[in-house]
Order: sequence, then C-alpha cells, then structure tokens
Amino acid sequence: MIYYCVDNLAQSEVSMKRTVYFAEGTLQSLIGIGAVISGVLLIIRPDGHYLQLPLDLLENSPFRNFLIPGVILFLVIGVGNIVSAVLCFRIQRIAGFAGLFFGFGLIIWLFVQINLVGGAHWLQYLYFILGIIQLLLGIAMRELKRKS
Repeated sequence: MIYYCVDNLAQSEVSMKRTVYFAEGTLQSLIGIGAVISGVLLIIRPDGHYLQLPLDLLENSPFRNFLIPGVILFLVIGVGNIVSAVLCFRIQRIAGFAGLFFGFGLIIWLFVQINLVGGAHWLQYLYFILGIIQLLLGIAMRELKRKS
C-alpha cells in the first residue's frame, strides 16, 4: 500500500515536470518564432514598412530606424527563446534558468519599448503578460529540478 502511494506520487511529479517543461517550451516557441519573423522584417526594412510601424514611434528613442531593435528582437527574443524551447523539450538541467532569463528579458524588452515609444498596442501588454508567465514557469521548473 505504501509503495503504491509513493510510486503514484513519484509518477505525478514526473508528469507535472513534463507538463511544466512542455508548457514553457511551447510558450517560448511561439514567442521565439514571432520575434524571429518580426526581427527579420525589421532588419530587411528598417523603416518599419512591413510591420506598418511608422518611424515617428522612434521620435523619443535613441534610434533613427528599426534596424537595431530588429536585430535585438531577432537574436535575443527570437533565437534565444527558440534555443530555450529546445532545452525545455529535451528537459535539460539549464532549461529553468533559461526560462527565467528569457522571461525576464521579454519583460525588460517590453518595459523599455513601452517607455520609449508608448503603450499604444494591445500586443505589447499581451507579450508583457506572456513574459511574466514565462518567468513563473521558469521558477516552477527550477523548483521541480531542485526537488528531484
């Protein structure tokens, strides 16, 4: 009886771990793919034409066009989240730290963006919330790893 209870508890912890890692990896994949596509479009057309972003948005920022923000979006938010997603899907030891790092990075990216260009679009707030969820899942992964 005791063995059965302990075995079921261990199986539910493994199941929870897989679920959290899968959720984080899926979220990071979606964020990463969107950021890679948007970053490439900003790099190709730094005037923001492909994303219908007027250069007026950068009026109070240190940038004259969207090239540097596009590169950062592509590399840090895009490629970084995709690499982190692969770590999650492979249930790697560093995946929890990567989730924390890139979740915090997304929050900082959006905080700076909203302060420089304003918070006029609902997608900014959605991605800010997704960054918080990503950060919380990273914390959960680290806790699950610590317990095992």
